[in-house]
Amino acid sequence: MGSGIWMNSSDPPRSCLHQMTVILAGHGAGDGSEANRRHLELAEALRARRPGVRFGCAFWKGTPSFVEAARSLRGQGPVVVPVMASSGYYARWRLPEEWAKGDPSRSFVIAPPVGTLPAFPHVVANKVGEAVTGMRRRGLNPVVLLVGHGTTRVRSSGDVARWVRDELALAFPQIEILTAFLDESPHLADVARSLRGVPVVAAPLLMGGGPHAGVDIARALTEPRPSSGLGCVTETLNILPPILEWPELASLTLDALTHPRSNRGGGGQVRLPGSTYVPSRAGLPSAHSALRSPS
Repeated sequence: MGSGIWMNSSDPPRSCLHQMTVILAGHGAGDGSEANRRHLELAEALRARRPGVRFGCAFWKGTPSFVEAARSLRGQGPVVVPVMASSGYYARWRLPEEWAKGDPSRSFVIAPPVGTLPAFPHVVANKVGEAVTGMRRRGLNPVVLLVGHGTTRVRSSGDVARWVRDELALAFPQIEILTAFLDESPHLADVARSLRGVPVVAAPLLMGGGPHAGVDIARALTEPRPSSGLGCVTETLNILPPILEWPELASLTLDALTHPRSNRGGGGQVRLPGSTYVPSRAGLPSAHSALRSPS
């Protein structure tokens, strides 16, 4: 494996994670892609925050593959963190199956996907609250649109978007919170058509680095209004950055290491006790704290 994939440190440990091997497992978009590059940058950032921990990456599309990384770490007990937005097809089925092929001993453990962590809706709420506040200062009353990938193959793929929607609705009861998906109903194109002329804050619950977050959302929402695309702010549209661009992603990844884990392969679901999708609401900002009055 190349030096760009594995990172080691002999610095003194700062936590109980010392000597742990942590693999960031992502879908990826191929070697050299923006998505894969951002995963590698995340590993670098985590190394700086946790000296003494061995961080690496593995990809569904990229080098090393899940099988290759698992084979190289057979019997060493790595913790695999799905840097994925949901417990969907790749986190729930492909990752544990492929990893078990490379490590039949199943010494590995798989943490919950970062998008299913209790802190995840808190991060989304803060970003949405700031964006809505900015529009309200201009006299606008935007709708919040959460965009997930979704798939008819595995319903849990869209569960995170529905969970975040419900949590934001509790935090911001005066704001309309909608969901749309790329690969299940309600489809993004249909929801976008219904929002023409309506101010929108769009939050991609997508990792990013590929055309879904970088092209599809902007294309659907900017047809009736001028926009320069992802991450831009226009008079009536604000598309927030995707998850791989969040400064908070490193903290979410470390948070995944503190949750119960599983080494089940063969499509076994990786879940927290009870339900992955029932976070503590105490961590969510209230509408009063997250939405500041227009100045």
